[in-house]
Amino acid sequence: MEKEIICVNMYGGKGLFGGKEQPLNVDIIFCGKYKECSYYKNNKCLAVRSFGGGHCKHGSIQNVMGYTSRARKHYEFKSKWQKHEKYNTLDYPSTKLGLIDNEVVFPYPHIQIKKNESGDVIIEGPAFFGSSIPFVDYEKFTPKLINKICKFRPQAMMGGEIISYQKETVPLFLAHLKEVLPDRYKEFISEYKDFETDINYVGRKALLKTVSPSFVHYESRNYPSINGINEKWYWDGEVLTYEKGYVSSFNITGDYKVKEIKIEPSDKSTIKISSNEQVTKDTVFVD
Repeated sequence: MEKEIICVNMYGGKGLFGGKEQPLNVDIIFCGKYKECSYYKNNKCLAVRSFGGGHCKHGSIQNVMGYTSRARKHYEFKSKWQKHEKYNTLDYPSTKLGLIDNEVVFPYPHIQIKKNESGDVIIEGPAFFGSSIPFVDYEKFTPKLINKICKFRPQAMMGGEIISYQKETVPLFLAHLKEVLPDRYKEFISEYKDFETDINYVGRKALLKTVSPSFVHYESRNYPSINGINEKWYWDGEVLTYEKGYVSSFNITGDYKVKEIKIEPSDKSTIKISSNEQVTKDTVFVD
């Protein structure tokens, strides 16, 4: 299948914290499988440059070197690529199960999925010095393999179990399995009923416009216990209406009381789920 340009990203320039200016350079990402990719459907791509992230075997990248701001062609180069119809259209995805053209993408930490010499899919412990993202044929991503993934207990380099795998990774994986591969999820829980539990979505990020009308919250990462800093809004399906919490100042006057604030989110606006009642069958998660 012929590959098409699906994204153009630009890097380089002056650093936020000073240092030597780097010439602009552009990554042109090509792919022939994007129409069958669950990541692409959510405006994500494994081929986008990411520090420490794995790479998609289907995507290819052409790099075009540009100039520093001292060069005469700098702004011409910058303007040309910023006007491209695919400029900054995709981001690198968070750690999430994927499906690309009948292959399951399994990017989770502390576990490796490999094929042995006989072609069978096996599970191994964590790779401590780098690893690639496994691609597993859908037919081989069976309920039996999923059960092994869920019961796996990885060991740390210095000994002892990596507790976060069972506590955090497995519940997240099962939530992703239900979202990305719903038919396989149903097969799995019908065979292994011990894992048939209500999935907790609290803390996940979702597209706001796909969340049911409800109160939504923002909690400061640095000061989560200070109520005055945290925000509470009501989402009615169209606009967010301020209820209480911190708001930045307005320049029109210095003596006022906040009566009402309404904002209209875009299609890309996200919020953190604070209650499972916010989630419907149409909710789209971005993590």
